[in-house]
Amino acid sequence: MAKYYENTTTFNYSWEQVTQCFWNRYPNPFSLHVLSEDTVCREIKNGKLHSKRLLTKTNRVPKWGERFFKAKSVNILEESVVDPKERVLVTYTRNIGFNKIMVSVLHQVKRMG
Repeated sequence: MAKYYENTTTFNYSWEQVTQCFWNRYPNPFSLHVLSEDTVCREIKNGKLHSKRLLTKTNRVPKWGERFFKAKSVNILEESVVDPKERVLVTYTRNIGFNKIMVSVLHQVKRMG
C-alpha cells in the first residue's frame, strides 16, 4: 500500500522574493544535509526557464525503511519550470536512488498574481 502526503503553503512575499529564495536554496551554509548540487541542463523554451539539477542529500530514511537499507545519502533529481510572464514556478523533485524500495516525490507550484 502506498502512502501519499500533500501539503500547500502560501508565502506572503513577492514573486521576486519567492523565486530568488528558491534559486538560493543550494548551496548554502545552513543546508548541511545537501552534499552537492549540480545543474544538469538549463534552457529557455517558449519564454520559460527549464532546469534540471542533481542533488545529493543525507536526509534520514523513514523509520520503517531503515531495516531495508542503510544509505548515508541519496541522489535526487529536481526539475523546474519558471514562467515569468504568468509568475508561476513549478518544481518536481524525486529520488533516483533506492527507488525499488521507496520513492519520494515532491511537486510544488508557486503562483503569484
